[in-house]
Amino acid sequence: MNKIDILVPEIFPPREILAGVTLKNGNLFDGKGITFSNIGARIFKDTEVEESKRLLSDTTGIEQSKFIFQKQVHGIEIQQVHFDTGLNVSDGLVTDTPGLAIAVKIADCAAVLAYDPIHRVIGAFHSGWKGTMQNIVKSGIDKMVGLFSCNPSDILVYVSPCASGENYEVMWDVAQHFPLSARQVSEDKYLFDNKKQIYQQLIDSGIKHEHIEVSGICTIADRNYHSYRRDKDVSGRMAAFIYMQ
Repeated sequence: MNKIDILVPEIFPPREILAGVTLKNGNLFDGKGITFSNIGARIFKDTEVEESKRLLSDTTGIEQSKFIFQKQVHGIEIQQVHFDTGLNVSDGLVTDTPGLAIAVKIADCAAVLAYDPIHRVIGAFHSGWKGTMQNIVKSGIDKMVGLFSCNPSDILVYVSPCASGENYEVMWDVAQHFPLSARQVSEDKYLFDNKKQIYQQLIDSGIKHEHIEVSGICTIADRNYHSYRRDKDVSGRMAAFIYMQ
């Protein structure tokens, strides 16, 4: 059985939660690595996307049919999902259904994974700069509170590898939205720290500092991860997932 490399968060209790972020696994698919989407990455075949999903299932022991992905559009739509939920347009998923894995596809954007151990609820949110600008984290936490009566102070959160504040270069059109998390480095260029902005949004949403784990990995700098900024249309997409036992 082929196994793939997965980065595992430390914030979640392992007897209750299985969560992780797939690495590129560049030894597979002739050096291209695995991918969970070929939209914008035309070098990947549909069969390779399906094989990547099978490899994830084999490695985690979670049946492939138990994974819920979404058609991401850089918005803030959050949907509650169950076993029979199909592919829908959204950038966030929440569920209180055990045995269901909810997933986010990333390649420089951040995945934000959440777990409320009191009410037994999980969430997975896709937060690139557009999602962060619209504060999808708040939308996701609010959805967990509204649907399941979660208390933000109970929620554990993991922020995945993503483009870092040392390497995520943007122009004023993006930087203007993040006065606390973008710094000017030349006449027309800025560096945007998406993790810093997301962390502050989590704190503002009532998440405790000690309940937040932020990955220190930069997807642009670390070639063990897919990066659209670095590799453009030959970049695949990683999966960040969370599964409640």
